Amino acid sequence: MPMGYASNDCCCEVYLWTCRISGFIAVLVLSGAGVEAIYYGHSLGIYLLVIAFVIAVFESVFAVNFCVALDVGLCEKVKALKLWDVILWLDDWKKGLFYILLAIPCFIQPHKVLLALISGCLVFISGMFYMIKTFKTRREKRLEMLSQKESYDRFEDLQDDMIEDDIINPNTEQPMSVADQSEILEV
Repeated sequence: MPMGYASNDCCCEVYLWTCRISGFIAVLVLSGAGVEAIYYGHSLGIYLLVIAFVIAVFESVFAVNFCVALDVGLCEKVKALKLWDVILWLDDWKKGLFYILLAIPCFIQPHKVLLALISGCLVFISGMFYMIKTFKTRREKRLEMLSQKESYDRFEDLQDDMIEDDIINPNTEQPMSVADQSEILEV
């Protein structure tokens, strides 16, 4: 493995955690802004709390997926697993676009709820991080496909089998000399 690949993989891992942490920070700010907006009687507070919950669910997917191994083969008819597949499908650019769309209402009346503007910016930045993460995921998929591709071999496997058969079952038509037998032992 080349030296640059290991450091690049480490950078990608740091970026992945940056995406996740930015999402959790956005959830915290959204929750706080939503509670404050509800306290002061703004209807935007309910929306902020709802999207805080939705983003918290999407941000915790990686932990649930890591800790729980779901066996879809046993329970294909369970609707929760179908919902889980949809949640797993929403990753990278789809999650980024979803976050950006969720952030738009936060910018509608910035003068009434200032914290909604700040939380909207954080959700927008988190969405942009996930959009950029798409390039990393595509690169990983391309590297995986290249590693699975069979390499070119100019000798076929059949030739190896024929050589082994000739060594194990030599032709009885030609007597083998002692020199030929020592060559076989060296191989």
